[in-house]
Amino acid sequence: MTVFAVSFAIYTLLIVAVGVLAGRHAGRDQESYFLGGRTLGPWVAALSAGASSESGWLTLGLVGWAFTSGVSAYWILPGVLLGYLFNWTILAGRLRAESERLGAITIPDYLSFRFGESTGDGRGSLPIVRLLSVMVILVAMWMYVGAQFAAAGKAFEAAFGMDYLAGVGLGATIVLLYTVIGGFRSACWTDFIQAIVMILALVVFPFWMLLDAGGVDFIRTSLADVEGGKLLAFWPEKTGMAFIGFLFGSGALGINFGYPGQPHVLVRFLALRHRRDAIAGTVISITWGALVLAGAVTLGLLARSYTVTEAAWTAQMSAELAAEAGDSGQTALVLSANALLPGILSGVVLAAVLAAICSTADSQLVVAASAAANDIYARLIRPGRSSSVVNRITVLILGIGAIGLVFDPELNLFSFVLDYGWAILGAGFGPQVLLALYWNGATRAGAIAGIATGFVTAFGWKELYDSDRWGVELYNLPVAFIAAFVVNVLVSLLTRRDEQTS
Repeated sequence: MTVFAVSFAIYTLLIVAVGVLAGRHAGRDQESYFLGGRTLGPWVAALSAGASSESGWLTLGLVGWAFTSGVSAYWILPGVLLGYLFNWTILAGRLRAESERLGAITIPDYLSFRFGESTGDGRGSLPIVRLLSVMVILVAMWMYVGAQFAAAGKAFEAAFGMDYLAGVGLGATIVLLYTVIGGFRSACWTDFIQAIVMILALVVFPFWMLLDAGGVDFIRTSLADVEGGKLLAFWPEKTGMAFIGFLFGSGALGINFGYPGQPHVLVRFLALRHRRDAIAGTVISITWGALVLAGAVTLGLLARSYTVTEAAWTAQMSAELAAEAGDSGQTALVLSANALLPGILSGVVLAAVLAAICSTADSQLVVAASAAANDIYARLIRPGRSSSVVNRITVLILGIGAIGLVFDPELNLFSFVLDYGWAILGAGFGPQVLLALYWNGATRAGAIAGIATGFVTAFGWKELYDSDRWGVELYNLPVAFIAAFVVNVLVSLLTRRDEQTS
């Protein structure tokens, strides 16, 4: 345990040091703090975007999903990779060019400037799009960051036997330390390193486990009789609307509806050096995503397989993982590493878990800070004036508030992230960004209606829809995304003439 703790501590210090050093090279103006001066190359942009989108739900949530649901968890791959492909081929280059043309450094900036809103100088329409966008970001990021801190608590509890809330506090402290100091540039470079560490844990480790266990047959034979063989079924035993509900659910294709609307991912596109860098970014991001997603699912299957094996050398691991079988399996990665790897290597695996958590939380905190410091303070309250104090206070307040959201150690990360933070952002911004970029007929009134519809539908559907009553599970994100898109188009058609003549 001492070697394990030391290796993890070294990694943590490295990440904080990189974050601080990267932040010291950033300028003091708003564009430098929030976009790194638009200097990101394709490698840093692609890997940091991937790491920031695949958070603790990947290393804990997705591994746990595969642990409990079996081979059907591989459906997540096309869902996520289609989202990557869409973002990098359809959005990245155009958003980079349009944001620079308008002088926008955030997503609320882009939408507000696109529809001619006032920036505090009295000219233009009231900044309703900007204010509504900021509200959605702060609410969604509060939930999203809270989920990352919960993931940290679960990871530290499994690895060190630490109290869950103490683990939440430690994870939050690490993230807040370098994020407050460094801003966007710091987040990107630390995320780049964390994306590489995630490959070690989610690709190299499960590959080694697979070889050591004797190959794919180990999974097949171990799980053949578990839950009547259901864990080996790739195609779900569903038909009609039930199958459609599964196909477009959070564990399959439904997740890709969220990618066009994640501000902490889209901001990487605004920060690219050149529009053409999106081509290389496409290849890099899809390759990285395919590796870590497939590795996470495979690791979850291997961990579940160990719960039924009788091999003496896996006795400790089997006992620990068996306790997870009735739960969500969310700490299967950490428990597997502790049981199978030397201390220094299991420390690297825990570092990868923290990497996934940090790489999302830091990016989301920076986006939340930009919502307060740039979109409200520098654009509306004191136009043209930046404030590092407002930046840092926002990060601290949101971070502390997020801790208060996750006192329950039974929180299901997979569900909490995808049903709340991911869904609210995806429906609130995705349709609006797409229409603003590609449809000249999009109007400010349409954008306002779309943001409000996406936010309310995503949250309301999750809280009010009863799948047991209607007999089919419908993921709130596709429902809210389609509703927001349709409402935006209809309202834009109705108000287009009025806005053109105003």
